[in-house]
Amino acid sequence: MVGLVAVKSLRERQAAATRQLLVSVARELFAEQGYSATSVEEIIQRAGVARGALYHHFPGKEALFRAVYDAVQADVASRVVAAAVTGPEPWAGMRAGLAAFLDACLEPEFRRIVVLDSVPVLATAMWESGVEGLEHTELPMLRAVLTPLVETFLPEVAVDALANVTLGGLYGAALYIARSSDPKAARADAEVVLDTLIGGLRARAEPSA
Repeated sequence: MVGLVAVKSLRERQAAATRQLLVSVARELFAEQGYSATSVEEIIQRAGVARGALYHHFPGKEALFRAVYDAVQADVASRVVAAAVTGPEPWAGMRAGLAAFLDACLEPEFRRIVVLDSVPVLATAMWESGVEGLEHTELPMLRAVLTPLVETFLPEVAVDALANVTLGGLYGAALYIARSSDPKAARADAEVVLDTLIGGLRARAEPSA
């Protein structure tokens, strides 16, 4: 029995390692050349695995893309939250978190996979899942960034409403940056807009400041 458990554990670890390898290789290829230009054959060749290994873990290329998308989103979300919690007070924390998101928009991986390719590739799945499709990364990230601010300065504002509206604004900014011929200048422009909006919220919350 112990031997069977050990063999099963080894197989599970090997399966998990193969899945992670496929996600890692696909992440590199999708970032380098985009979803449409990347073939399943290219992924399995670079990963050095059999075609059956890919289909054992993923029904197809779209499912593999979703796993890559989730991984990239999770990495950026953790950085945004980490930046936000280092702020000395809620306003500075929110500002730092949003700046970290804008920084991610300059990274080729995030730009290609999340901002540009995710909508055409995952549009049907996202439409069917609605907010739940975003629930596991983006909205929790924004709730973590915005909750201290709302609790301290904006008690009349619903956190979920602010998180959803902010999410729309951030993705508008992300698209603006991704489509620009000068992404760094576009990021600076987007930051000015965000600072203006933050300033308006702060003036409303602290009229005597």
